[in-house]
Amino acid sequence: MINIECYNSIKDAPQEWDSITGDNIYMKRQFLEFIERTDSCNQRYYAVYFDGTLDTVFMTYERKHYNLGMFTKFDLYMDMKFVYVPLSVTRPGIVYGKCLNEALRYIKKMKGPKILLNLGDMKLDGFAKGLTCPKCIFTNRFASFDDYMESLRSHYRRRYRQALKKSSELEISFLEKNSDFSEEMYNCYLQVYNKSRLKIEKLPISFFRGDFFKIFTLSKSGKIMGFCQLLENGSELIFEFVGVDYDYNAEYDTYHRILLEIIRYGIEHRFRTIDFGQTADESKLKLGAEYNYLYAYLHHSNILKNTVNRFLGRFLSYPCITKEFDVFKGESEDETVEYPSCKT
Repeated sequence: MINIECYNSIKDAPQEWDSITGDNIYMKRQFLEFIERTDSCNQRYYAVYFDGTLDTVFMTYERKHYNLGMFTKFDLYMDMKFVYVPLSVTRPGIVYGKCLNEALRYIKKMKGPKILLNLGDMKLDGFAKGLTCPKCIFTNRFASFDDYMESLRSHYRRRYRQALKKSSELEISFLEKNSDFSEEMYNCYLQVYNKSRLKIEKLPISFFRGDFFKIFTLSKSGKIMGFCQLLENGSELIFEFVGVDYDYNAEYDTYHRILLEIIRYGIEHRFRTIDFGQTADESKLKLGAEYNYLYAYLHHSNILKNTVNRFLGRFLSYPCITKEFDVFKGESEDETVEYPSCKT
């Protein structure tokens, strides 16, 4: 027997919720409580029981004026219900066992347009399917940062040594307390957000003051040039968000220094992988990260609109980079590759 319960707050959800969320840190109760406090957007939480045992969990939230055509030159705004964590993260907002189909049937009955983000390559009956931003995953196989640098092809190594030299005057330090995250640092985040082509959501300053994260800053004579927010998740290091003062970025090559410091931290602390996230993918692929393809699944409760969505899905997909950057010695020269089809 299948039973689905809905909760308006994660505090009301069953205590066994975390027992099935696996390594999806964003779907843990404590993290969801934090998100409720910092980014309230009508979150709802669902627990799917199979014969009285919790089997599948998912969450939804709502955004007004979401641009479904953000990956194209066309704008297609609509109010959207997401099955997703409201953070622009690389994890889905559903963790499922044997009751995935029951959860999907429940979601399809929700009124209006719904979108499930960051799932793998699946065939979901009745849903339009398209590529969303892939995540860039760096696999750590290096004994030290110097080992990483020496493994690079000469033109990549030369580029990153230049970045290290240009930024050598910057002081790098970790915040002792994230409550010290300042308005100056937040302004660096806003500069990156405002410069970004894909503006999904703007996070409040309270998010950066959360205890979950490690934040390092780059400064000179007390002036903040940039910062990076990291999240440790077992053997995985996750690059969350970054801030850069673009008035000084060209002079100090701040952004590339931040990326290199993420790799240094990941190697020195023996993380197996580094999740570099889903944007600015060319810079991350040139560090040696690789695409991990993710998909979006769209459904509308209106039959006619859903038919149109299924036709449009593939044309609204993210345009992945087709050039493969083989940055390490011993790999083949750069070549063009095909990314997965979006056909449903």
